[in-house]
Order: sequence, then structure tokens, then C-alpha cells
Amino acid sequence: MKQWALLKPGWQKLILYLIVLGVTVFLAAVLQWFVVRQFSVHLAEIQNEQLQYEVQELSSSINERYAAWQAELKELSSSLGRDMLNQGTRQYPEGFKREIGAFYVLDEQYHVMVGRDNREMKSAVQQIKWLQNGCAVSSFVTEDHQPAQYIACRIQGAQMGGFMVRKVDADMLSGIIKSKPVNQYETLFYNGQFKVVASRSNPDINRTDITGVTRRLLEGNTGVIEDDGEKYGIGFSRIGEEALYISVKDVSEDTAQRISSFGKQLWMVMALILFILWAMLVQFRKRIVKDAIVNNQVRDQRRDEDMRQQQDMYYLPLMQTIEQQLQELQEQTSRLTGGDDLKLLGFYHDLANRFEAASSQGKGASHEELEYFRELNENFIQGRLRQESSLGELLTGVRSLRDELEEKMHDNSGISFTDMNEILSESLKWANRSLNMKNIQVILRQEPVPSIAAQAPMLYKTIQGLLENAVQAMGRQGGELPEDQEKGRTGLRSKRQSQVLKVSSRLEEGEIVIIIEDTGGGIDDKMRWSYFQPDYSQNSQEHAFSLYHMDAYLKTIGGRLKLRNTDQGLQAIVRLRR
Repeated sequence: MKQWALLKPGWQKLILYLIVLGVTVFLAAVLQWFVVRQFSVHLAEIQNEQLQYEVQELSSSINERYAAWQAELKELSSSLGRDMLNQGTRQYPEGFKREIGAFYVLDEQYHVMVGRDNREMKSAVQQIKWLQNGCAVSSFVTEDHQPAQYIACRIQGAQMGGFMVRKVDADMLSGIIKSKPVNQYETLFYNGQFKVVASRSNPDINRTDITGVTRRLLEGNTGVIEDDGEKYGIGFSRIGEEALYISVKDVSEDTAQRISSFGKQLWMVMALILFILWAMLVQFRKRIVKDAIVNNQVRDQRRDEDMRQQQDMYYLPLMQTIEQQLQELQEQTSRLTGGDDLKLLGFYHDLANRFEAASSQGKGASHEELEYFRELNENFIQGRLRQESSLGELLTGVRSLRDELEEKMHDNSGISFTDMNEILSESLKWANRSLNMKNIQVILRQEPVPSIAAQAPMLYKTIQGLLENAVQAMGRQGGELPEDQEKGRTGLRSKRQSQVLKVSSRLEEGEIVIIIEDTGGGIDDKMRWSYFQPDYSQNSQEHAFSLYHMDAYLKTIGGRLKLRNTDQGLQAIVRLRR
């Protein structure tokens, strides 16, 4: 702290500004990190929901497509397939195509009746052992280095039994993926051997992927997983006894870009806000300093005006009166010294000489009488010298007191800012020490009030005078109070009522109110005017002012004194200007 006090005010101001700026930047960085983190978490949740929605939508599309393909194949088998099987000849050696996919017609011995001979196809159809009168889907096989799957339906109503088969190749499955216009995801379909059977990119087809994603995928997991810092949405679609596994990866950089862009925009906004707040803080500080200076100037000006007004109204006339009385005292003291009184200094000495001359002629007094007159003359001289010395000291004291009063006159008459609550507390302590407070209950209620410009000793004497009046009134009333009687175990017993002294302070608009209330019976309203006369005092005030001097002093500082009777006593109300 000593080193800080030794710094120049400019350096202190600069260091405080740097500390405030550093704390502000730190708090802004923490706020920016928290907001960006919350924004990232929110975007991650949105991304997870979008991935899950994408997987569910693809799974629904797969089921719908397979259902449509199977329904179409079943319809063809009951019409066109039955006719082809009844003809028994291979009229369509290369088979036929309806929209997408290749179609085949087989007899009961799995001989190809329509379409080119295909071992992978026949092997796949032969594996469907449970097929009776309906339709079923085979497992994935590799045909011409491409994955393929076959839907087989039994032909009903033909002369001989047979099957109608439809081929589902990678192009048909990839069409499900490509049917979605949004290209922000990398979507792959897998079979049970970790092979890619559908993708937007043809080179990916029939590729074997054994990764953490495919392992969890083929284990039957669904939802959103993270692998090597990238998120994948995984799921599957059940096709008969087979399953088609779905992997969706968000390859767009929108999330990272949005987070980065949001962070930059947030920094820009916070920097602008901090700049505005800093400018407002500087202007606010300047305004506060300016207002404080103006308020201090106005307060000092008002205080000077109040002090000059107090001097003009009370202190200057009072000081002039005291100075005039001191001047008269000084003149009277001067008249007591010197002058005709000095002629008496040798009177007894001359008288003794005359007695001695007469004694030598046989006419005078005895030797003892002569010595008595000489001793009496010496005592008179010494007493007169002591009187002159005391008068000199008194004159010096009068001059010193006059100089001190003149100095007080030119020093604002001893005025200072005084706390009324402190005066009330100290005056009550004085009353407990100096007055008879026995059987008097004191209730003190104080509100925070501002200090006022006044002479503290004068205020002390005013409050102490009011307290002394209240205590004396309750002391006189105490002997006349009736005794209450209450019933005890042994009968009736007396209980003397205690007096109550209430002292309070409160702040009202433009003034401070001090209330001193007693239970001393009040005053005679007819005599109220007499109490404030200079030559009248009901009580002998040993320690404080009389009511006249209280009222006179309070008027000099813009205050008022009011006495009001209550049900049990008197209420003295002092109003002081703030």
C-alpha cells in the first residue's frame, strides 16, 4: 500500500484502467467460450437428430421399394409369367425388362425358361427352401463382380410349376440413395459380409469395409456413433430373412463452419459491446467526477452562505455584545488601579509618625500603639500591591479573552458538521450521569440522518436542556402518580408505575426532526408564551440552556422548537434544516 501511495495519480489511474480492462476481457472470453460451447452442443444435438432421421427415412424407403418390387413381380407372375411357363419355349432368350431390373422364368427343376442362363441366380433361388406359394428374397450374391439379390415368386395357375424371378442389383439400391436431392451425406448400404451394395459413387460398390463402424453396424447397433472424430448414423432394414445395413456420414463442413462463423460473429458483437460499455463507463466516470465537483462547490457555497447568514443573524451581534461588555470590564478594571486610591498607601505611615512626634513631647500614644500603626500601614501596602497584581492579571486575561473572541469571530464562529444521532446518544449518557434517572425508562429510536453545519456545544446544551426539563418534570410527577394494585399470593400488593422518556430522530423532506417526549404531565398552555421570555425560567438550568436561549439559538441555524402536550406529558419537537 505504501508503494501504491507513492505512485503518481496518473500511473494509479492507468493501472486501475488496465486492471478493469483485463478483468473485462477475461470475463468476455469466458462468456464467449461458454456461449460457443452451448452452441456447439446444440448443433451436435441437431446433427444427431438429422442423422437418425436420415437413417430412419432410408430404412422406410428400402422397405417401400422392396414391397413395391415384390408386389409388381407377383402381379407379373400371375399373368405374363404364367403364359410364358405354359408356352414352354424360350421365346425370350435374353429375358425381358420392365422399368428397372432383369426378370427370369424358371420351371420346377430350376431350368431357365425365360432369360439368359445364370448360375448365381439359380443358386440363389435354390437356397430359398421355405418358398411355397408366396414370394421371398434371396441373400446377396456376386454376379459379374457386382452384388445382386433376387426376389422369387411361385407362379400360380400354370400347367406346370415354376418361378418368376426379379433381379435387384446395385443400381436399383443406389437409386434409393440418389433419389434424395440433398447430397450432404455419404450413404452406404452393406450386406452381411461387410460389402458395399449401394452408394452414390460406383467405385465403392462391392468394396469390403471392416471398420469399427461396420462391426458395430453388423452387431445390430443403431443410433449415432463416433469413429475417428466423425459421426455416423447407423441402422438396418429387414428384408425377409435378410437385412440391409445402413451407414450415413455427414461429410459437409457446415457444422464446423457454422461454429467458427458463430464464434467470430460473437467476438465482433462482444467487442462492439465492450467498446460501447467502455465508452459509456468513461463518460459516466467523467460525469460523476463533474457532478461531484459541482455538488461540492454548491455545498461549499451553501455552507458559506449559511455561515455568513448565521454570523449576520446571531454570531456577529453576540460577539459584538460580548466585545462591548469586555471593553467596559477592561475600563472598569483600569479605573480600579492607580488614581486617588494611591494616596491611601502612606496614610497609616504618616499617622504613626505623627503619633511618634507627639509621644516625644509627652502627648502621644505608647510605643505599642506606634508599632501597631506601622504594621497596619505595611499590611495595607502589601494588600494593595497584591490587589494591583490581581487586577493586572485580570486585565491581561480580559485582553486574552477579547483576542480569542475576535479570532473566533473570524473563524466561522466554531461551526462544524455535527451528527445529531451522536449528540442524542451522548446527551443520554450525560443525563444518566448527571440527572436522577431512577424509575425512568428510556426508549431511543434513531434513523440515519445527515450531518448539519452548526456549533456542536450549542446543540449539546440545547438537547441536554430539553432532557433536563423532561427529567425534572417526571421527577415532580413521580410523587403524585397513583399506585397500581395487583393480586398476589399473599393478597394485594402495590406496583409503582415507571416514567417513560422517548427520544427519536427521523428524516423528513428538507429537515431533520428530533422528538423528546416525557410523561411528566405537560405544561400549562396559558403559560406557554412566558416560557420563551428572556427573563423567565421555570426550572433552574444548571447544565444547559433555558427555553429562551434554545429557541434563540435554533432560529439562528434555521431551526424551530415546538412544545406540544400529549395525553401523559410533553413532546418537544426540534426541526433542523438539512
